[in-house]
Amino acid sequence: MTQEAKQGDKITCHVDGMLVHVIKRHLEKHHPEWTIERYQQTYPGEPILSAYAEQVIAQERAKSQTAAATHSVTDANAGSMQSVMSTFREIFGLPDVPAAKNVRGEDIKLERFENHNEEDAAMVPDVDPRYVFNIDLTKKIMAGIRLRKNVYLWGLHGSGKTTALEQYCARTGRPFSRVQHTANTEESHILGQYVVRDGQTEFQLGPLPMAMMNGWVYCADEYDFAMPFVIAVYQSVMEGKPLVIKDAPPEFRIIRPHPEFRLVATGNTNGCGDETGLYQGTQIQNAANYSRFGVTEEVKYPEKDVEASIVSSQARVKKPEAVKIVEFANKVRDEFREGRCSMTVSPRELITAAELAVAFGNDWKLGLRLAFTNRLSRIDQQVMGDFMQRIWA
Repeated sequence: MTQEAKQGDKITCHVDGMLVHVIKRHLEKHHPEWTIERYQQTYPGEPILSAYAEQVIAQERAKSQTAAATHSVTDANAGSMQSVMSTFREIFGLPDVPAAKNVRGEDIKLERFENHNEEDAAMVPDVDPRYVFNIDLTKKIMAGIRLRKNVYLWGLHGSGKTTALEQYCARTGRPFSRVQHTANTEESHILGQYVVRDGQTEFQLGPLPMAMMNGWVYCADEYDFAMPFVIAVYQSVMEGKPLVIKDAPPEFRIIRPHPEFRLVATGNTNGCGDETGLYQGTQIQNAANYSRFGVTEEVKYPEKDVEASIVSSQARVKKPEAVKIVEFANKVRDEFREGRCSMTVSPRELITAAELAVAFGNDWKLGLRLAFTNRLSRIDQQVMGDFMQRIWA
């Protein structure tokens, strides 16, 4: 290898006489029946890399070593994240009620993290001062996080599964990495892959190893949309073991979890398939994978008064109007449960409807039509229109 090696300096493939840089890659693409071992046995002593390819590989190796050093620094900085003790009530702004305390009636002690490095600080979610915490759900999330158990929240759309996890991290100062899953999600999207940057090939770590190295909370969102054979990559990590990336360069091949790394996930089903007909694309999942979640909780729509408080706070409308829109929502949900309506309505849609209603001069029926009922069949729209007429006559 010399510094004078040029991209045009290719070598000859003796199978077909083509000029190439890398014999192995050429064989895989054009002559899959040939292996590199067979080629070397058939043409002993012939080069399998051009001088230019050797130069690029050497540069990649040097860059990987630099990247490894950089990530070692990142690990050290992650360790500088400090925890300070506070109380469950103070951190989440909860009232002095028995539900916010332990079984002995004492305040629950909870750590909150401070003094993040720049990268970690960018990953901590913003605190939503108007968010209304479900005390019971928040305590279950806290138990999973503190006991290092994987947490899975599932339920109907818009029930606040991801937001509950995100706002937990926002209040406790934990960096939060959210990754969406679809039927097209591949292992490389999670673990990392080789990419070309500035004409050079380098390995780019995926979101999971980055979260593991830096001690972030990794949220596998829409978990049940991914194919079961893809999410199998999480299983060793869910057991608390190192992540092995078999295709990565040596310095990234084994990723050991940071002490503060946590894995959480959300979905519309509990892995047994869609029972409602609303969530096309969800998959029946592998029971062995789901058995690795230490905390599993169905997140249901809130009680009437709590939901009215959420709508009032988030949409900034008066409580009596929020109560009316929640009354409408519960009528819709009753119809859906009885099979007389094809769709249910979520708190997220109610908040949007309330914001639109205010924008159109407190026209609540218009707000609901734009945010929800216009998506229904014409028969369901008629039924919903009757409900709205009775509530806002």
